[in-house]
Formats: sequence, C-alpha cells, structure tokens
Amino acid sequence: MDKVQDLGEKIGEEIKGRVPTLADYFSAVDAIRKELQLGDGSLYQSIVNNMQDSSKNPEIQLDATVRKGNGICPQEAAFQAARRKKMKKAFAKFIRVKESEVHEGDIPVIALAGSGGGYRAMISTLGYMTATKKAGLFDCTMYMAGVSGSCWLMAQYMTLGQRSFSKTMEHFKHSLSIPFVHYPSFLDTMLTNPGAAQLILEGVVHKYSKKRNLTLVDAFGTVLASRLLIHRDRESDSGDWVDPLDFKMSQQSRWTNYGDQPLPIYTVVSHVLPGSMPERSQEGDIVVDDTVAQEEEGAETHYYQWFEMTPYEFGSEETSAWIPTWAFGRRFVGGKSIEKIPETNLAILLGTFGSAFTATMADYYKEVRPLLNKSMSDSIDSYIKEYIDGMSQFHPISPSCFPNPIYKLPNPEPEAESFSRRKNIYLNDAGMDNNLPIYPLLRPGRKVDVVLAFDSSADIESVPWFEKADEYVKRRGIQRWPPISKTRAEQLAGQEEGLPRKMTHVEIFEGTVADDREADHVAPSEDGSPSSSSSERSTPVSPKGNVSSESLDAHPITLVYFPLIPNKEYQADFNPATEPFCSTYNFEIKEDQVALLAGLGEQNFNKGLEDVRKILKDTWLRKRSERLGREKQEKKNRRHHAHNAADTHSRKK
Repeated sequence: MDKVQDLGEKIGEEIKGRVPTLADYFSAVDAIRKELQLGDGSLYQSIVNNMQDSSKNPEIQLDATVRKGNGICPQEAAFQAARRKKMKKAFAKFIRVKESEVHEGDIPVIALAGSGGGYRAMISTLGYMTATKKAGLFDCTMYMAGVSGSCWLMAQYMTLGQRSFSKTMEHFKHSLSIPFVHYPSFLDTMLTNPGAAQLILEGVVHKYSKKRNLTLVDAFGTVLASRLLIHRDRESDSGDWVDPLDFKMSQQSRWTNYGDQPLPIYTVVSHVLPGSMPERSQEGDIVVDDTVAQEEEGAETHYYQWFEMTPYEFGSEETSAWIPTWAFGRRFVGGKSIEKIPETNLAILLGTFGSAFTATMADYYKEVRPLLNKSMSDSIDSYIKEYIDGMSQFHPISPSCFPNPIYKLPNPEPEAESFSRRKNIYLNDAGMDNNLPIYPLLRPGRKVDVVLAFDSSADIESVPWFEKADEYVKRRGIQRWPPISKTRAEQLAGQEEGLPRKMTHVEIFEGTVADDREADHVAPSEDGSPSSSSSERSTPVSPKGNVSSESLDAHPITLVYFPLIPNKEYQADFNPATEPFCSTYNFEIKEDQVALLAGLGEQNFNKGLEDVRKILKDTWLRKRSERLGREKQEKKNRRHHAHNAADTHSRKK
C-alpha cells in the first residue's frame, strides 16, 4: 500500500487543481458549522423542529417495509400505462404515420441513457436531450437513466428546470460560471435566503442529528446543491428561488404519475472488496462495514454492486430487495423500518450520485491520463501495470454512508446475504464500474426495446462499458442484449489502420430473438463502416407482417450509441477530450462554453436522427406483427375451443 501511496504522490500534482482539494471541502464544512450554531432559535434547531412536522414531511407518519422480488413496483406499472397513453400521438408523429394506426401496446419502450463525466456529461447530455425534444422523440420516451453528471442533469430538469430543457440551459448559463469553491457565493445564499439555506442544509443536519456517519461527500453535496438547485434569475429582484418539494426525490412522482414525463432512474454502486482486505476506519480510507469485517467469504476479487433510485423505489435487482424512496435513509431491521424520519435530502443524493472524487487511485489516473504529456504518461504507465490491483481497491476519500435497508432481512437472496449482515452501506458514483446506466434498463418488467446511449466519458476511444455490459448480461442470463464487445472487436480487426477503433457519431447495435446470439451485428451508420439492411436484421418484418412463431414472445434490444466526439460540421477544432474546461473535475464553465458543449451534443444527435426514426418504425412494425400474430392465434384457439365444446354438447344429446 505504501507503493500505491508513493504513486499517488507522483500524479498528485496533475490531479491538484482539477479536483476540489480536501482543504476546500473542510473549509466548506467549517462554513456550514458556523451557520449551524446549536441552541434555541438557531437555524440548526429550526431544521430539527421541521423534521418532526408532518405537514412538511408527511412520510414521517408512515411505516416502511422491504419489498422482495424483481418485478417493477405497482407505482411504476401504473406510470407505464399512463405514459403509453401520453406517448401515442407523439410517436405516430415521430415515425410519420396516422395516430389511428398506432396501438399503445406496439409503441417501442424507449430509454435515454446519459453517462457520467461531471459538468461535461451534465451539459452535453442536456444538448442530446434537447435535440430529442426538438425532434419529438423525448415525448415518446418511457425512461431516462443517468450516471453521475447525467443524474445531476435529470435532477435539475425535474425540479427547478420545470421540465423544460431551455429553462435548464438558462440555469446552467447563470450558475455554472460561478466557481464551485467560491464560498462567498455559498455563504451569501446561506445568509440572504434563509428558506434556501434551510433546504440546502437539511441533509447534513438530518444526518448529524441522527448520529449518522457524515462524510466529505455530504459536504460536497451540500455545496453542489447551492449551485445546482438554487435558481438565480438575473432579470429579477427576487434573488434565489427554491421549491421545498424539489428537495425530495419522491416528489418527482408529481410529474410521472400521470405519464407527463419519462421516469428518471438514478444510479449508484457499492464497492465490495475481497475478504482479505483489512478494514480501515481513519479519515480518507474506505470503510466497507462498521460492524462486520469484510465478509465476502471466499471472495478473491473486488466488484461493484449496483443500486438504482426512482421517485418510487430504491434497491438493487441483484439483491431483489426494494424500499420506498421516501424511506431511504431510515434504519431497517428484519425488513421493517424502525424509525420514522424525513426522506433523505436531494442535496445529499446529488453528492452521492456524483462522488467521482471518492474513486480509486486507478480511476483517478484514467481521468487525468489524457491531459498528461506523453513522456509523463508513459512513465506513470509502467507503475500502473505493477500496482493496478492495489490501485483499484484503494479509495483516498471515503464514500457516502447510509443505513442498510436490508439489514437482517429474513431469507435474503444468495446475492444479498452478505449485504444483509451490514448495518450500513457505502455508496459511490456508479461511473466507477460502468459509466453508462445500462443495467437498470435491462430489468424484465421494463421491457425496454431501444436504448439511446449518450456517452460523454473521458478517454472515450478506449472505454470498456460494453465489455462490462456483456459480462453482466451473461451473468444475469439476459438473451436479448446484443454482444457489442464482440462486434466492436470484429470491426477493429477489419480496420486497416489498427488502434484506436474508428468511432462514428452514431453506432447501431441490434439484438436478436434467436437463441444463437452469433447472429447479432453492429451497423455504424456513417460511410466506411459496416452497415445492414432491413433484410439482415435478426427479426425481419415481411410486407405481410409475418414473424416466426419462436419470436412472438421475444423482445430484442437495440442500442443506439452516441459518443461525444468532435463534429467537423459543427466546430472542427473543438474536442471535448482535450479541452481543459471539459475535465470531469472542472466546476467552473463560462456561458459560451456551456453553449458550445451542449451544442455539440445536439448536433451529434441530429447526425443519427433518421437512423433512430427508422429503427423505431421497424421496431413498431415488428411489435405490431407479433401482436397481430398472437391475436390471430388466440382467435383460432377460441374457435377451436368453441368447436370442441359444441361437439361435446352434441354427443351428450
């Protein structure tokens, strides 16, 4: 471990200045502490009193229990039905057919997936989604999922952005140019707007008053919320504006219950380390569990456990356990909550979703490597190869800590057994495992047909997201996901110039309904790359609308991949991979830079718009054919049943 720390010193100078330092965060904590003087009449006491006010926190009147199983919850099922009704007209318009031709059940389930990458991902994903809205696609989308910076975007869009991408853009332009560590601005909000100050500080006060483990991530989330969740209107004298309900994740259901918006899915991970790793509890070290030494019996490698949060539930498909979102942050024992406290504040969640700075040393290096000169990166690479295992398990800064909802859960699933012995769970930015939120979109109950992935990752030419997704679907037994890593490798093998693999602004990976997944293929849409015709697709739709009987109940997934790469038709000299202001750890972006980055995302999407339109129409035709085939078979079965019943009746006579 000493060697790993020595290596940290070697690259420390490169990291310094790109990530807020510990001193910066401790300054923030100190500023918050001064604002929270204890005693009657203090802001601290006011927040504590509000915690017990059921008119402001109606959830404190409710008991919560763990829901076991992996089906979607009743609230999400109701959302799906409501959203289908709202999507029908928009979908018909998007694929250019009459609304009367569209049956609700035939509309493809579309999901938008935004990557991690700090402000870079937050802004560029805004550009991509703005383009989907202008094209009419957003209004026929069922889900939007995010990692890290894309979670920040979704949170702002659903709250102070008022479900408007143009208003969210204006907010970005007004707020992101203020340096993140500009504490006079932070304190000004605390001192001049008591209502906003109370909402921003509620999260840390709740955790402190309930003797929860406070981490640097909580301070980060608090300062981040003062920047992202407070509206600054330059044209108004009102100063800061905030809606108290915006700080409750569950209240985003106001915009999903009736199908008005896609359902947002936020993601985090828990880093599970091998049992041989010693437990550490000093500041700056990761604590895997506070009462149980790491009990991954027999585990020899580390891995990441995925969790998701929607306005309805928090949980993990791999543990098959879920709780209401309004109950996240409570202590549970045996599948039941043992306390009634307010919902975890959105400020705390924002910090957790985007806690990339709690990454391992290996992750830090991946982020800064593209910014190093070649001689320096080559020199450090030799150390990386030697110490990669240790670097992949060492977190310089501890992740966010919460009570474990499945603590002592009776009869847990095998994959949840070790988690059920822990009082607390430690959650990180999901980008530490996969920077695209693929996994929650593969839940069977969501029946996703098409995923549009907007990837704003650093070092985008060599990201391993699809290889990891392939491993996941193999482990989970998911048959309908295309083997993307295999097809990308085949494309690279046929590329004369060798590494890196040629990237295009949109790539299409199609799943199959056949048992033989070798039939899957990649179809980049730009010249010079392999392409496919409709007749080559794994589930072709004939002019008569016939499909094979074996595919009637299958739901192949198509992935449309949009990497954030330069666009000569937009601004040829702009490359987000090399621009310092696009670094994941940069928290100060000027108005013109916001517009430039968002514009790149928007223009890159437009290059693939017609491909998307064709894919969705083909998917609709396939689903319609499958439905008509089922209806025809059901009608035939009813006639057969009626005929048999008549024969039986006549014989009785």
